[in-house]
Amino acid sequence: MELTAPRSDLGAAPHGGAQPAAARTDIKGLLPDELREFIARLGKERYRASQLLRWVHGRGVHDFDEMTDLTKTFREELRRIARVEHLGEIARIRSADGETTRLVFRLADGLRIETVAMQDDDRRTVCVSSQAGCALQCDFCATGQLGLGRNLTAGELVDQVIQAAKLFPGHERPATNVVFMGMGEPLQNYDAVVRAVCLLSLEMGLAISAAHVTVSTAGLVPMIHRLAADLPRVGLAISLNATTDEVRTRLMPINRRYPLAELMAAAAATAKASGRRWVTFEYALIDGVNDSDEDARRLVRMTSSFPCKINLIPFNPVPDRSYRRPPVERIERFAAILADRRRTVTVRWSKGDDITAACGQLQALAAAEPSVGPAM
Repeated sequence: MELTAPRSDLGAAPHGGAQPAAARTDIKGLLPDELREFIARLGKERYRASQLLRWVHGRGVHDFDEMTDLTKTFREELRRIARVEHLGEIARIRSADGETTRLVFRLADGLRIETVAMQDDDRRTVCVSSQAGCALQCDFCATGQLGLGRNLTAGELVDQVIQAAKLFPGHERPATNVVFMGMGEPLQNYDAVVRAVCLLSLEMGLAISAAHVTVSTAGLVPMIHRLAADLPRVGLAISLNATTDEVRTRLMPINRRYPLAELMAAAAATAKASGRRWVTFEYALIDGVNDSDEDARRLVRMTSSFPCKINLIPFNPVPDRSYRRPPVERIERFAAILADRRRTVTVRWSKGDDITAACGQLQALAAAEPSVGPAM
């Protein structure tokens, strides 16, 4: 698909001193054609765009002074009208097994987000937040308790991956997979997410193909169809978590707008139209809420008409909620019913639950700082 930005996003030739940071063009968020247009409007050679792409996306450099193959005059000009998004890391917490790291970043306006880096053999995955907070208010999710701060920009999305990938040194391609499963509902920040997927795939950058990207959703049916049309190779993960509208609406208020019948129809249509082999359903098992044998049998019936896989996620505790994880034998029984009916099922014991970095636990240290104002 072709993405374009309003011309106002591409800045203008400088007059006088440097612009405030918020008014400067974020190089990290520009697609290659947009960056070439930006460079052309400055009267510079086209190859300068390729140099900038390599510095920003390939080497993770955010300081123009470090871009040593650009002339000093050009670097000074860029500083006046442009910037390279770089999130401020304020906390880094590593799990006991050393396989998961939780990063907390401060945004320029004082809001906080979290990013999780996970290592599993040769798979190195970055879990990206798409929003500061979330508006959907899922009852079992810590992020939902925060409410929505704002959508993140494409540059902020990409920078999470660039910074987290540095935790995997010694690899030609340090991050192998990206999942938009952190704070927020990715499909409510659709344009920025799609732009970030395109930027992450740049060969002169992290070279993470769309086939190694998964976007999770709580069930925004129209946007599921749009994602399948725009990015058919991107994986789709649906946070399901119930087999009846009554229970799902209690857990996930979005179900009032897009009930299960519509959601499952969208999943089936997406699998067929996009040629995907799988749609993934994420199902958080909550003791006494959605973990009965009948729930398992209903889940089999719901997912029988198209290829899919089911990730069972034993509930991860969150503050101020009384929900509990089912006993191990109940989890195993639920999984066995699915497996006996030839469903592809995995019990996903979440990585990082000892550092509250697991599914549903991200809350950016449960705080946001007052706005610090734009940097000059």
